[in-house]
Amino acid sequence: MSTKSAKKQALPLEGVKVIELSHIVAGPSGGMILADLGADVLKIENPDSGDTSRNRSGDGATFFTYGRNKRYMALDLRHKKGKKIFEQLVARSDVVLDNFAPGALKRLGLDYSWGKRVNPRIIYCSVKGFLPGPYADRPFLDELAQMAGGLAYLTGLKDQPMRAGASITDIGAATYGVIGILAALYRRQATGKGDCVEAGLFETIVFWISQYITRSQMTGSNPPPRGARKSGMGATMGWGVYELFPTKTGKPVFIAVSGNRHWTGLCDALGFDDWRDSAEFNSNGKRSSQKVRIAARIAKETVKLTYNDITRRLYKGLVPYAPVGTPLDLVNEKHLNEGNYWLPLKTPRQSLKVPKLPLSMGETTDFTMRLQPACLGAHTDQILKELGYKNAEIKALKSEKIVRRTDRMLDVNEDPA
Repeated sequence: MSTKSAKKQALPLEGVKVIELSHIVAGPSGGMILADLGADVLKIENPDSGDTSRNRSGDGATFFTYGRNKRYMALDLRHKKGKKIFEQLVARSDVVLDNFAPGALKRLGLDYSWGKRVNPRIIYCSVKGFLPGPYADRPFLDELAQMAGGLAYLTGLKDQPMRAGASITDIGAATYGVIGILAALYRRQATGKGDCVEAGLFETIVFWISQYITRSQMTGSNPPPRGARKSGMGATMGWGVYELFPTKTGKPVFIAVSGNRHWTGLCDALGFDDWRDSAEFNSNGKRSSQKVRIAARIAKETVKLTYNDITRRLYKGLVPYAPVGTPLDLVNEKHLNEGNYWLPLKTPRQSLKVPKLPLSMGETTDFTMRLQPACLGAHTDQILKELGYKNAEIKALKSEKIVRRTDRMLDVNEDPA
C-alpha cells in the first residue's frame, strides 16, 4: 500500500447498519448509495418472489445495476416468527429504508411507530409517490411523477409530453432520501433519537423544475415545451450559444456559451476576430438577441472541421462542449475509463461495467465493489447466526418457509462459470 493510500480514511458510513425493504429502482438505488459509502446494507426480500426486478425483461439489468455491496436475506415478514426476526434486526440497526406501497409497513405492524419502540435510535426512510398530504396514500411511479410534476410537459413536444430517458425520478427521490438519512444520523449524535424520513417522487420533480415555476409566475404564462424549441435553456436564460452544430465527420457537437470568457474562447477557436471584442456581443443579453445570426455563422465554420478538430479547439479555449453520447459510447469513454470511474459487475453470463457513485472524497478510500449482487437469500444463514440462531433453528425456519437461502452469486474475485 502506498503512503498516499495509507493516509486515506475508511468509508464514511462504516459501522452504520441499514435494512433495505425495496424493489425495482427507487429503494435499491438508495440502498446502493448507502452501501457504496460503507454502510452494512441488508436487503430483505420475499422468500417466494424476491425483488421483482430480478425477473423483469432485460435479463435483470436493473437488479444487477443497483444490487451491489449488499447482503441478502429472504424473510417472510407476514409470519409471526418472521416479524420476530425483523424485530431483532431493527433492534441492532440504524436505518430502515423502503419503497413499498403506501401503508404497507403499517399494515404489517412494522412501521416507524412500532420501530421506534423497538429501537428509539432507529431512522426510517420511505421513498414514496407523495409526501404527507391529500395524496399521501396514492400509489405512484417514476413516469407518472414526470407527467404530473411538469417535467414531461417541458421535455416534450406541443401536445406530446415526453418522459426523460432514464429513471431519474426514482433515483433522484432516493438520493434526497439518503440526504435525509444522513441529516438524521447527524442529529441523532446530539439527541440520541431516530426519525422518520420521507422522500416523494412527485415533490422531487416539482423541486427540479423550480426555476420554470418561478419564471412562469413572473411572466404569467407557461414556457413552451423544450421539444418545440430548436435551442434549449439558452432561449429563456439569455445564453447566446446553446445548441448542436454539425461537423465535417457527421458527428455533431453541442456548444454552450454562458459568459464572456466562453465567448472569447469560441471566437478564438473559430477565428471570429471581428466579433471577439465587439461591443455588439459583449454580454449574454446582446448575444441572445442575435442567436440566429450567431448560430448560422458558427455552423458555417464547424461543418468545415472534423469533430476532433473542433473539440480540440474548444477544449483549448475553455469553451463548454459535448458530444451526443449513447450508453455504448460511455462504456468506452476516455474520462470514465482513464479516471477509473467504473466498477466490475459479474453476472452469471458475462462481466460488465457499472458507474461508481458520482462523487470523490479525497480523504476516503475509493468506492469499490465489495459485494456483487447476490441470489435470493444468499446471506440468510449468515445473518441469522449473527442474531444468535443455531443451525437447527435455521433449518426449522427454512422448513416452515419463513426464511430461504439460495446459492449466492459470484463474489468479486470469482470468474463466471
